[in-house]
Amino acid sequence: MSVTSALKKVFGKPYGKVPAPDAAALAVGGAILLDVREPHEWQAGHAPRARHIPLSQISRRAGELPKARAGLPVVARGGGPGPVA
Repeated sequence: MSVTSALKKVFGKPYGKVPAPDAAALAVGGAILLDVREPHEWQAGHAPRARHIPLSQISRRAGELPKARAGLPVVARGGGPGPVA
């Protein structure tokens, strides 16, 4: 299952992609940066103040995220833009 499919299943929202610099700007503005990579990828490096919930755990841990949010930048595998939940 793709990252966007998994997130849509959990949160029921449409998703778009956001480049890393835009995600960083959103985080500076107070957005939560959600890192859904596997633990070994997280340990290799992650953004400051990012919240780590591996994609395999997102369904059962979604309640850990605030309910009211305009956009939730998500870090996924690969070098391309990640989805915004």
